[in-house]
Amino acid sequence: MSQRTEINRIRAVLQEQGRTQTWLANRLGLAFATVNGWCNNRGQPYLTDLVRAAELLEVAPADLIVDGTKKERGLTANHQTSSIFA
Repeated sequence: MSQRTEINRIRAVLQEQGRTQTWLANRLGLAFATVNGWCNNRGQPYLTDLVRAAELLEVAPADLIVDGTKKERGLTANHQTSSIFA
């Protein structure tokens, strides 16, 4: 069984805000299965959907994306960086 690579942080941001996948799916007008796929990194949102999700969650789009370069530099996932969208 291969380990799935985490590409987005949508599930984490939803949990941090106390929101559900159903809430996001309803607000975006998408099927729950679509948002669930994003949250489990089985699929990824189109850029337009990522931006819409970020607006609904009141975060920068970059906050919904895992920065793979952090792992390469040995930084933890909790390491905060400034955002160009701030």
